[in-house]
Amino acid sequence: MSIFKEHSPLGLGTGRFPISGPNDTKGIEQSIELVRNAIERGITYIDVGYTYSAGMAPTVLKEAFQQTKKPFSVTAKVMYGQCQTADDARKQVELYLKAMGLEKARYFVCWTIWNYRIFENIMKKGGIYEGALRLKEEGLIDHICCSLHAPPNDIIKIIESRVFEGMTLSYSLLNAAEMLPVLDAAYKYDTGVAIMNPLGGGVIAQNKDYFSFACGEKDNGNTIHAALRFAKAHPAVDFVLCGVNSTEELEDSLSALEKPDPENPMERSNRIMESVTELKGFCTGCKYCDGCPQGIPTSVIMKARNALLFSPAASYNRTEPEDLLYNIQLFRLLLHDEGWLPETAENPCIKCGKCEKQCTQSLKIMDAVADTYRRAQQTHFTKEARRNRLMELLYEKGYQKVGLYPNGGFSNLIIRLYQEFFGEPEFEWLQFNSDPKMWGQMADGRMVHGPSEIPDLRPDLILVCNYRFDQDIFDSLHQYKKYGVKIAKLHRPEETPWVF
Repeated sequence: MSIFKEHSPLGLGTGRFPISGPNDTKGIEQSIELVRNAIERGITYIDVGYTYSAGMAPTVLKEAFQQTKKPFSVTAKVMYGQCQTADDARKQVELYLKAMGLEKARYFVCWTIWNYRIFENIMKKGGIYEGALRLKEEGLIDHICCSLHAPPNDIIKIIESRVFEGMTLSYSLLNAAEMLPVLDAAYKYDTGVAIMNPLGGGVIAQNKDYFSFACGEKDNGNTIHAALRFAKAHPAVDFVLCGVNSTEELEDSLSALEKPDPENPMERSNRIMESVTELKGFCTGCKYCDGCPQGIPTSVIMKARNALLFSPAASYNRTEPEDLLYNIQLFRLLLHDEGWLPETAENPCIKCGKCEKQCTQSLKIMDAVADTYRRAQQTHFTKEARRNRLMELLYEKGYQKVGLYPNGGFSNLIIRLYQEFFGEPEFEWLQFNSDPKMWGQMADGRMVHGPSEIPDLRPDLILVCNYRFDQDIFDSLHQYKKYGVKIAKLHRPEETPWVF
């Protein structure tokens, strides 16, 4: 039996709490009450990452856990890249437990596996998986799981390895045809399945009319409820994760899933799958267009471009312009879910037409590829553009110290890319974070400092790495310019995030 079978059909995501930052007392209090209500209503699985909700999700959970006696289970997530060794994994889990005031976390999660290569690195001797095994032996965790954004064939190989007891997968109306074999494999091997992004990252909620085909007679025309029930309908799925921003959203999600599906789940799945494959202009993920003689990943691009069919949702604190929101949707899928980042924005297509001849949907693939490369140039979504940006900001500027604010995924990527492009820097890297829990901690071999240390450390430049809160961070650091510290943003106004 799946390790997740005992959980309620709705799990709580903690990445969308109404919190702007560590000083948002009102937002923190609202979020604590939101979590407490969720647990009291019977939600037993809580998904948390240390960066979620402006980095305040663990703090919120600690306070909420102290206000309830109901049972709950939480995740402790460790991402390859930020952590690489067994010791790194232990330190990360200890940080989680301390932040949430817990003695153990039920689920260790190898967080965001993008491809099979990352999985192999996680499994190396002395690596993250070995660290998880040690933590399990010591009773600090109960189960070893993962979250996956890898191509379906890679996911199936990982499932067949049988090393993970449960996994979190992205599954919705947007990628249903492609992900169906993955769920079938999980069911075959009795691997626990939690579903993330059941509303396609907000796309389905923003385009209810377009996806109204998902509604059955007993869904009362509620597209969101129908989409959530569809995500839960496959027999491999144990529960669906929903990030909530308010009590109203929590109650709405509960109303969709806390009672048995009014339609037979398999009939729902079959009915909706037939409609998904008939969507006009929609790439079904059949991959018949693969095999481009120029090496263009046509099926990857076409599947991601499904996001351009729908009105864009506000993302990463960006509500406009519309072009940027569309590009965030597109390149998030290409980079985060597929690992695709072109070397340059030059379109290598030779217009041989092979891809279009093989497309079962008669899609204009060559035009779509050209438009994708145009958007990549517009948003600097290339390796070449990132090299040029780091050269513009950091290379041969005569700096002695460069601060990265905050530390984490963005700062790790900047350090790695700088070394890849230019070699070891002549300056010293400094890491800063506004979260007191991080102060004095070692992250990737470097101390994390609080902003109050800036006047003493006197970096020549502080580079604001975060995308979601870049303007807030930039404004908060303005006061340090009087010490001769330059403040700059990594991302340009038209740019999509370097890390999603």
